[in-house]
Amino acid sequence: MKPLIIIYGSTGTGKSDFAVELATRFNGEIINADAMQMYKGLPIITNKLTAKEQRGIPHHILGSIELDEDPWVVTRFKREATRLISEIRAREKLPILVGGTSYYLDGLLFDNKLVEKEEQESPEGWVSNRDQLSDKYPILKGPPDAILKKLREVDPVMADRWHPNDTRKIRTSLEIYFATGRRASDIYAEQRSRRESKVANQDPTPRQNLGEILLFWLYARREALDERLDKRVDKMVQNGLLDETKEVYDYLQRRLASGETVDRSKGIWQSIGFRQFEPYLQALKETPESSELRKLKQAGIEDTKTATRQYAKYQVRWMTYKTISSLREEKLLDRLYLLDSTDIHRWNEEVLAKGVELARRFLNDEQLPLAVDISETARDVLTDSVQKSNQQATPCRKTCDFCNKVFLTEELWQTHIHSRKHHKVVRAAKKRSLVPAHYAPPRALVAVDTHMSEGHSSGNESSTSLNPP
Repeated sequence: MKPLIIIYGSTGTGKSDFAVELATRFNGEIINADAMQMYKGLPIITNKLTAKEQRGIPHHILGSIELDEDPWVVTRFKREATRLISEIRAREKLPILVGGTSYYLDGLLFDNKLVEKEEQESPEGWVSNRDQLSDKYPILKGPPDAILKKLREVDPVMADRWHPNDTRKIRTSLEIYFATGRRASDIYAEQRSRRESKVANQDPTPRQNLGEILLFWLYARREALDERLDKRVDKMVQNGLLDETKEVYDYLQRRLASGETVDRSKGIWQSIGFRQFEPYLQALKETPESSELRKLKQAGIEDTKTATRQYAKYQVRWMTYKTISSLREEKLLDRLYLLDSTDIHRWNEEVLAKGVELARRFLNDEQLPLAVDISETARDVLTDSVQKSNQQATPCRKTCDFCNKVFLTEELWQTHIHSRKHHKVVRAAKKRSLVPAHYAPPRALVAVDTHMSEGHSSGNESSTSLNPP
C-alpha cells in the first residue's frame, strides 16, 4: 500500500492544523498546495503556520519562491509534488498534501484534466519569452479593453468565454493566437476531442504514482465561517498586517522606479490584504498627514474581510462543481470525507478525532464508513454537492447594469438577480429616480443584447434594463 492523504477546504477551516496533527500521529510530512504560501516571508498575509505551530513536521514547497516569481502553473506543481511524494515514501513516511488552491490538488489528482489546457495557456507551455512577444505585438501592452477588442476579432469564442475583468486570461488567449498562429478555442477543441477519444477507448488513467488515496474536505457553514474570517482579519491587523503590506508596497515601488514592468494580475500582487490596503499605503506615502488616512485604513480592513469571505465562497464552489464532479468520474467519491469545522469549540471532536480515526482505518486497510454517516453536515452537504455537480452549467453572457457585473453562466445570473445585494442596489437606484417606481426585480428583467453597439448578437446575452417591460 502506498498511502496518500489530501486535505481540501476553504480558508479558515483549520486545514493546516489538521495536517500537522495527522503528520504528528502517523509519521508524516506535509506538502503545501497553497499558491500564496509558496512565497518567502509575509507570514501574516499568506497565513503560514509559525515554526512553533509546525511542531517540527517537515513542510515542503512552503516559503520557497521569491516575491518576483510568478505562481507555479499546475504542471510544475504536479511535477514537484509527485517527486516529493516519492521521496517521502522512500523515507517510509506518509505524504500529506494540504492547501486551499484546489487547482493544484485537482491537477495532481486528475490526470490531464487541467494540465493539457494549461500547457497551452501558460507561457511555459507555448512561448519562451513573453516580453519578446509583447514587443512584437504592442497591443499586448495596451489597455485591457483594447486587448479584449482584438481578441474578439481573432477568437470571438475565447473572448466570450472570459469575464471582461479577467485581464490575464484575455491577454493569454491573445498571446496564444500570436505565438502559435492558431486560435486558442481551436486548440482546446482538439484537446477535448483527444480526451473524449481516450474515454471512448477506455484508456486507463495513469495514477500509479499516487497510490491509495484518502481525501478530507474541511467544511464550515457560511455564517459561522464568515464571522470567524472577520475576526481573523482583525487579528491579522493587530499582529502586523499593515507592516507586511507596506513591505510589499515598498518593494513594488522600487521595482517600478527602476523601470521594470510588473504584471500585477498574478502572483503575490493578487494576495488578499495587499490590494485592499494599497490606496491607504499610497496615501500614507504621498500625504502622511492626511485626515483621510483613518478612513482609508478602515476601508482596507473591510475590503479585506469582504475579499476573504468571497474567496472562501469561491473555494466551496470549486469543490462543489469541479472537484466532486471529477471524483465521481474517477470513482473516488467514496474516499472523500467531509469534516465539520463549523463550531470551533467542537473542532477537536468533529474534525480531529473523526479525522484521526478515519486515517487510522485507512492506513491499517480497515473498512471505512460511508462518508454520509460521518455527521449530519456531511450528509447534507455531500448530498447537495453531488446533486449540484451533476448539473451542467448553462453558458451565457449577461450583464447587470445596476451592479455593473457580467455573468458567464445562467446559474450565476439567477443567483445574482435573486440576491439581497442586487435588490438593495435596485432599491437605491429607485430612490435616486433612476428607475420607475413600479420596477419590480427580478421578474421585470428585459433581455437586451449587450453587444448591440459593437455589432454582435447572441441569444444568451442579456442585461437588467432601466426600462420596465
